[in-house]
Amino acid sequence: MINIEELLKKYQLGERNFKRIDLSTLDLSVICLMNADLEEANLEKANLYRANLEGVCLYRAKLSQADLREARLCGAELCTIDLGEANLEEANLSEANLKEAYLWNSNLSLANLKGAYLKNANLVQCNLWRANLSGAYLAGANFKEANLKAARLDRAKYNNKTIFPDNFDPVSAGMLHLSKDN
Repeated sequence: MINIEELLKKYQLGERNFKRIDLSTLDLSVICLMNADLEEANLEKANLYRANLEGVCLYRAKLSQADLREARLCGAELCTIDLGEANLEEANLSEANLKEAYLWNSNLSLANLKGAYLKNANLVQCNLWRANLSGAYLAGANFKEANLKAARLDRAKYNNKTIFPDNFDPVSAGMLHLSKDN
């Protein structure tokens, strides 16, 4: 396993390829790894509080139970990522690609997911209290038992395969139904 000092030194020297790196359980709070390639990295239980991960590639990475409070993940590539039980409170995930992401039981309260791509994402039992999902693409996403209280969903797109919590009305939330199930 690489230590934090080595990682930062390589990053400062211009290296961006950190595929399959193991950074699990490390304290990486306030770290800046903008545009790094962390494909299939192991960051389980890592502390990424206020980390700057804008434009990062975390394709198929493991971040279950990670602390990503107030982290910046704008425009990040998060396809098929494991964020199960992660804390993403107040994280900025605007325009991020979360296609087929696993977010079961994650805390996304006050998170910014404006314009995020969440096609077929698993958001079962997520806390999305006051999260901003305006303009997000939610076709096929599963929100079963999720907390969507006070969430902004205006202009968010959904289809017939999108699963909502009981008694949730997407029309009154200002969401847009896609006529085709893309």
